[in-house]
Amino acid sequence: MEIRLDCGNSSAIIKDKGAELRSYSADGKELMWCADPAFWRKSSPLLFPMIGNLRSGKTLINGKEYAITKHGFARDNVFTSKKISDSEAAFTFSSDDETKKSFPFDFTIELDYKLTETALKITYKVTNRSPEDMPYCIGAHPAFACPNEQGAEFTDYKLVFEQPETVNSPVMNLVTRMWGDNNRIGRLDNSREFALEYSLFDNDCVYFDTIKSKFVSLVSTKSGNGVKVSWSGFETLGVWTPDHKNAPFVCIEPWCGCDDYDTDSGIFAEKRGIQTAQPGETRVYSLEIERI
Repeated sequence: MEIRLDCGNSSAIIKDKGAELRSYSADGKELMWCADPAFWRKSSPLLFPMIGNLRSGKTLINGKEYAITKHGFARDNVFTSKKISDSEAAFTFSSDDETKKSFPFDFTIELDYKLTETALKITYKVTNRSPEDMPYCIGAHPAFACPNEQGAEFTDYKLVFEQPETVNSPVMNLVTRMWGDNNRIGRLDNSREFALEYSLFDNDCVYFDTIKSKFVSLVSTKSGNGVKVSWSGFETLGVWTPDHKNAPFVCIEPWCGCDDYDTDSGIFAEKRGIQTAQPGETRVYSLEIERI
């Protein structure tokens, strides 16, 4: 099932499976990737309670070994949905016997969508309903059409960060599927701009694991048009496209947590960027998308 939101000349469509954003049109211009299965059948999956890969697909939680699939299970489950108004909708998913086979906690995760004439805001709420602390990862994965103007190419676009950044990104080992903690590439040197080209993604995602910025814009170098992605609560940023297919989209992914590093302990609660909710606590994150 899908829910459509409308506000002025803007609209959004969200699926109940994974509470996944499938379309966001601002001023009549579609910003999202169309989820063409020839390239990638997703458009904005929710990453929870895991982001990326675990070492050999397994981790230790309270001394017991668990297997959590890549990017977690939330994206593959149907959420309870409710349309609150023409421009607002809420989606909820809670733990069950199946989720506890890989993630042994009671939780509820909620995604609230609010559309205005100028932006789409998504609020993520994670509530720990267990009697013990709950470690987890959470991340957004929106995919934006790129190029998104007639006659443009992927290389006509750049990312512009809120602040000048200096980042040496870890390199993904494509055999172990782990970040190389001591194998890094300089991505930014006191700069706000990061030009896009497919070769940047030869080793999968480009991971900005040390940034200060709380928004980044995907901008055409020819027209100056694009999309601005702002976030709150999320700590790092992944940028990805499947380069081997020259796919016409790019994902801008605010994260808390990530794939395992090759120096990690293998204990889930010790992962980089791990979040911890105390019993009864609700943690809140947000993402906002606007056309520029």
